[in-house]
Amino acid sequence: MNKETISEKILNKAKRGQIKMKPKIYFILKTVLFALLFSFAAIFFIFLISFIIFNLKMSGVWFLPEFGFGKIGIFLFSLPWFLILIALILIIILEILFKKFSFGYRRPILYSVLGILIVSVLISFAVLKTQMHDNFFLKAKENKLPLAGKLYRDFGAPRLMHIHNGVISELTKQGFFFETTRGEILSVIVSFDLDLNKIEEGKRVVIVGKRDNGIIRAINIKEIDFHMPSYNFRPRHGNMK
Repeated sequence: MNKETISEKILNKAKRGQIKMKPKIYFILKTVLFALLFSFAAIFFIFLISFIIFNLKMSGVWFLPEFGFGKIGIFLFSLPWFLILIALILIIILEILFKKFSFGYRRPILYSVLGILIVSVLISFAVLKTQMHDNFFLKAKENKLPLAGKLYRDFGAPRLMHIHNGVISELTKQGFFFETTRGEILSVIVSFDLDLNKIEEGKRVVIVGKRDNGIIRAINIKEIDFHMPSYNFRPRHGNMK
């Protein structure tokens, strides 16, 4: 009886012109529009997440937790918070769009947000395997990336004061020369007890230490297994061993 009563009320309002009937094509176009907006936002979100991870690896921040608990503070301070804020805004947008679909309307917000985040992170790691960001980074360095070039030049390999990622290019008596992911050649002075015989040219390392006038006074050095863009890493003098 309640259903019939409600139906009658709706029909009466429609007859009086209080309710305007909309064609089926309206709802189809509306669904297509939301699907396109969701797809665009999801693609951009995945791109941004993978770029943030690329940013962290290129800067060396990604590897800081391996130095021990004492470097967690530097790790948190060095995160690209502006990019992370944009990612959080995108999660909110994706959640709002997801709720527009019938299959997402009844799902709890926590479940849908976690689902979107987990799937996006997994896809982002898959994107990193394609070396897409490596190629974009190198094109940006050559000013051959019109739209996203500034993004990669400003955020692709950020210059940090206390964290340095790159390749050992030449050994010296006090340490070694070091080429960063930005292509800069810096002199590294080892200010702690380190067996320099274990340091080899061509090794990829992350260095923790203050930089001043092209000199890094290293307090921690860690060799890393990390594929870097096919930069022409080179020794300061002669050929690499």
